[in-house]
Amino acid sequence: MRFPALSQLVPVSLLAAAVLAIPTAAAGAPPIPNDPLAPFGPIDLPAGIACPDFDLRIEGSDPMGKVRTFVDQNGDPVRILTTGLGYTLTFTNLDTGEELVTRSTGSSQVTVPNADGTYSSTIRGSALIILFPEDDPAGPSSNIYHGRTVFSLESDGSTFTSLATYGTSLDVCEALG
Repeated sequence: MRFPALSQLVPVSLLAAAVLAIPTAAAGAPPIPNDPLAPFGPIDLPAGIACPDFDLRIEGSDPMGKVRTFVDQNGDPVRILTTGLGYTLTFTNLDTGEELVTRSTGSSQVTVPNADGTYSSTIRGSALIILFPEDDPAGPSSNIYHGRTVFSLESDGSTFTSLATYGTSLDVCEALG
């Protein structure tokens, strides 16, 4: 089951990609060029998709960010830069009603389309990464990272093929479990 902008990468500061799929987390698809960040959700993810043991709701509010696309002489995107403070995210354990509210400390995401149709991305700052069972590494997991997050996505723009994180993290499922 895929959720295109929340399919993993949901950069807390952006969340235009991942819940888009995200820069980041979710989903993971690159942001739409020059699109303003808009509130999103609520998005309900069943148990086993974002958290192993309970249904998780994610909602983003108070968006603050910009997306810039850099193109080559042919007009093809060569780099997508997303910067800003991001979103206030509200996570809800739908089984217990317990909520967790986080405010982003800001981030920047650089996404590069590769020649083979895949994507490479680096987020510096806050990033919500949601890994689904079909990702590599496999989920379900939902973590907010603070530091640097580097990952690759398949050509669908939402399936992780690699993930490396540097810094600290908060396990959303553990906090709400």
